[in-house]
Amino acid sequence: MMKTTLLLSLTLGLCAAASLRAATASPPRIAPGLVVAEYPRNALQANEKDNFYLPLEKLGEPIGDKYIAESLSPWKWEPERNAVASGFLEIEADGDYSFTTHSFYDRNLLMIQGEVVCAFRDGDDTVVTIPLKKGRVNILSAGFVGGRGADGAFVRWKPPGQAELSPIPTRLLSHVDDGSVKPKVVEKEVKRSSGLLATHLVTVTDDFVVEAYKNGVRIPAGQRTLVNEIFGATVERMAVDVRPGDWLVFHVVNNQLRWGGSKYFAVAGMLGTNDFGFVSDPASEAWSVCDDPDHVRDFIRRRDEGTDIRASAIAKPWEEGDEHMRQNAGAGFPGKPLWGGGASTWIKFVARKNHPKPPPLPVKEVTHTAPKAMLNQTRWPVQILYGMYGSGDKNADVTLRLKDYVEIKKEWFAVTPASLGVDPIPYWNKSLWIAYVKDGVRHEVRRYENEHVLPESFYGPQDAPELTKWLPETRWHAEKGELQFHADHTATGYGFEGLPQWEALANNKMRITWADGRKAEYFFDYTWGSFREEGAGKALFHVVK
Repeated sequence: MMKTTLLLSLTLGLCAAASLRAATASPPRIAPGLVVAEYPRNALQANEKDNFYLPLEKLGEPIGDKYIAESLSPWKWEPERNAVASGFLEIEADGDYSFTTHSFYDRNLLMIQGEVVCAFRDGDDTVVTIPLKKGRVNILSAGFVGGRGADGAFVRWKPPGQAELSPIPTRLLSHVDDGSVKPKVVEKEVKRSSGLLATHLVTVTDDFVVEAYKNGVRIPAGQRTLVNEIFGATVERMAVDVRPGDWLVFHVVNNQLRWGGSKYFAVAGMLGTNDFGFVSDPASEAWSVCDDPDHVRDFIRRRDEGTDIRASAIAKPWEEGDEHMRQNAGAGFPGKPLWGGGASTWIKFVARKNHPKPPPLPVKEVTHTAPKAMLNQTRWPVQILYGMYGSGDKNADVTLRLKDYVEIKKEWFAVTPASLGVDPIPYWNKSLWIAYVKDGVRHEVRRYENEHVLPESFYGPQDAPELTKWLPETRWHAEKGELQFHADHTATGYGFEGLPQWEALANNKMRITWADGRKAEYFFDYTWGSFREEGAGKALFHVVK
């Protein structure tokens, strides 16, 4: 990719380095964010059939007040203007840094230290790597008329040691504060009045989410956590902030040959358990779909593209999907599953201004299939020995917080600084080591950043002998009838002939041998509230309370 060095006029006031040199009377004050200056449409941009590119030296005089852009993912400007966001980027270590940018039709450019890194319309997927030294460098991002400034331009990077591209942390962006630039009032008012719709997402999919996108940018794998996998169906938690004006796209797939063609996809935008900012609902105009791969690129990148094709209700939804949404998002989940027209489909949610916050359903209307004995501490005693949260040699003791979650409240928690009450190494992915004793046996487990940790993982059977102790005298029902398990390893029930024999094979797996000699292996879900025969869609048993 050809790189070009552009010389900027000092009269533009765009180069933060010039501002730094001019501040000779006293040391300059460095403040967070980049300075945005907007410029009028130039005569060279009069023909809207052209590409709207304008050399920066031809921008002219800025119009309106300058303001602060706190982030580059995205930063926004008035659509009928050109704009430049400039200031400093803090480089924390020597090395090779990769950058990529995109906006509507990629009508933007990125400069580092006065050199063009990502050129105007060089391609949304173009990634450029340059060497940088530790310290403060100049950064400039320019957007142009025709670039849909209301949607913004997005800048991502990959510093040394990072596996994937991600937004540049806002703490690394700064400018020289001379007292003349103020935060943009409109943006601040929007944040105060509407605030966050969600701090994370919970999805349940049959079969799974291939990729997910926010504002046209793929959500990194590091922000996605697989909470559970149920015979190919999946439960995920995605660490994503969602505000009015944002849009999300999910690429979901389903194998139509499995489970009689049933499928499922539901989403909850969460602020907390049973605190929903938005939920999936095929009756809402906020949800649309795209089934044509030729149009997917624009459907993902452009907020309003394809929103005229509404999502549909599912004719044959996966029967366990709603229960998994209630277990992971909250018992009052008020949403409904939806889908597109094909086995592989892209589903979009657009968060409009004043998006109505859905109230949770009354909890009494929802049933939970987990066995009551599962959380009975007298039968399944658990003691947390210690919990260490962090990375490398920077760790924090969170034992008391874990004891509160597991031993007292018996509720799920997330491996996040907010849930654990401490952040021993900010901006790094961390993990949680837990040591605990159950029935006199010591166990150690490791859980990862943003992962959900459920009480059942401590109180439930840990191996085959514990499942053998737990299963007797529990009752289970399926379409064919009902089974009750006994301590002598027999099972009785209506609808089944003979006296089947059962055997525990693991903490969540057992084998049943029927009177006619047929053998089948069954797997329990993560709450031990149901079990299913391996490879058979209809052989599903639910616990009877």
